[in-house]
This record gives sequence, C-alpha cells and structure tokens, in this order.
Amino acid sequence: MARGKGRGGQHRLSAMLGYSASAFAIGGSVLLLYGLAWTYSTHRYLKGFADAIIPLDGTPQQKTEALLTWLRYEPERSGTLLQGGSATLRNPVNIVQNGRLLKFCGSAGNAFINLADVAGLNTRRLLLLDRAGSVMHVVVEVEWAERWVSVDPQLPQVFRDHSGRPLTKEELRDPGTFQDAISRMPNYNPAYSFERTAYLHLKRIPFVGDLGQRTLDQFFPGWEQAIDWGYFAENPSLWPVLWSLPLLLLSVLVRVVNGYGRDWFSHNRVNRVHVLRGSVSQRL
Repeated sequence: MARGKGRGGQHRLSAMLGYSASAFAIGGSVLLLYGLAWTYSTHRYLKGFADAIIPLDGTPQQKTEALLTWLRYEPERSGTLLQGGSATLRNPVNIVQNGRLLKFCGSAGNAFINLADVAGLNTRRLLLLDRAGSVMHVVVEVEWAERWVSVDPQLPQVFRDHSGRPLTKEELRDPGTFQDAISRMPNYNPAYSFERTAYLHLKRIPFVGDLGQRTLDQFFPGWEQAIDWGYFAENPSLWPVLWSLPLLLLSVLVRVVNGYGRDWFSHNRVNRVHVLRGSVSQRL
C-alpha cells in the first residue's frame, strides 16, 4: 500500500514538473514573439523617420550632421510630457514624437542612437560620471573613419577643437582640450567633464552592481566596448525578448530534471524488483 502511495506521489510530481515546463515554454514563446513583433514595427517606423531626415548615401559625418540639424530645428510636435513607466518614457517611437523628451540628455541620446542605427551609423552611448560614480550627463560616440568622435545630442553639437577637428573622449579628457571645445558650446555645463566615463552603469544595480563592475573590469578588460550595451536598456521592445530567454531555458532544465527523475525512479524500481525476486528465490 505504501509502495502504491509512493508511486502515486512520483507520478504527481512528474506531472507537476511537466505542466511547469510547458507553462515556462508557452510564456517564454509568447514573450519572444511579442518582443520580436514589437521590435520589427519599431524598426520599420524609425527607418521611415530616418529616411526623411538623413541622406541615404551620405558619409557618416554627413549623416551625423543631418541628424543633429533635425534635433536642433525639429518641427513642432507634442510638448506634453508623457506619463508612464520606464518602457513608455524610453520607447524610441514615443521619444521622436515628443518635443519635451528630446530636451533631456538621456532621451535625446536615445533618439540619436536609434535613428543613427537604422541609418547605418555605428554609435555608442557614453555616460559622464562624477567623482562618486553617479551619472551627470549622457553623450554619444559616433564612428567616423575609424575614430569614435563625441557628440552631444541634447545641444546638439559635435565636440570640436579650435580648428574644427572632431574630438574623441580620450582627447576630451585633457582639461585644456575640453575647455577649448566647450568654449564654442555656450549651453554646455563645464562640470560635465570626460574625466570619468562608462558605457554601462552597473553600480545602479543594488548590492551586486559595484562588485560586478569591478569583476568584469578585472577579468574581461574592454567588455564595455564589445557591444553597445545601452542599446538594450533604451529599447523596451527588446525587453520581452530578454525576459523570454530565462523562461525558455528554465523550461528545458525542468524537462531534463523531470526526465532524469523518471529514469532514476524507474531504475530504482527495477532494482527493487530484482532484489525481491532474488530474496524469494533464496527462500525457496
């Protein structure tokens, strides 16, 4: 009787794990498809938007200047500040449609990066940090002829020296070069220096952020420049895709554990049968 109850418990546990694996797989698949559809529609909208303001066959410099000109003289659009969560305020489509959001450095950088991306430009979001490691300002790097020049989409202007040559973040770390560049950018806050920069602000993550930053810097130098990590943070349409991955992985792991458990119980049952048969044979 006890053996029957044990088998019943095993079957129930196996069934629960099977249902859980199916639920994880369905949830992950739904999120993945939703995220891919959202990303595709966003890309189509931004592509049409960029084609209207950026020369299709222009050089990286010409495309950058055209995008900055649009940011500087963008036509009248909604001036009502959007209300909602992070996904609403970071949505690239909402940003290019809202004049108020384009006045913030983070949102202006988001608009620049996403429109530049569909126009074929290579960009990276660059965070300017204070001495405590907090973000003061957000600018963007754009690749021009194998040089990553610095751009401020909020103003919007390219950082240049007295001869008009575009400057990189490494060059702007020099105090004299930095002061010379911003002398021609009257609305730029001189406190926003390039002494401390980052591409991803892991320290914002509670408890493990600082440790994670130091660990990655030590064992994987240059990891921040491997890809534009900020692209994921500023594109909510990719969030469902990222959330779907652990669910799909969990579904696979649960199925593997469930299958291993069934094999283990089956193997033990066979062994018990052999032991019982051997015991009975010895008695006879």
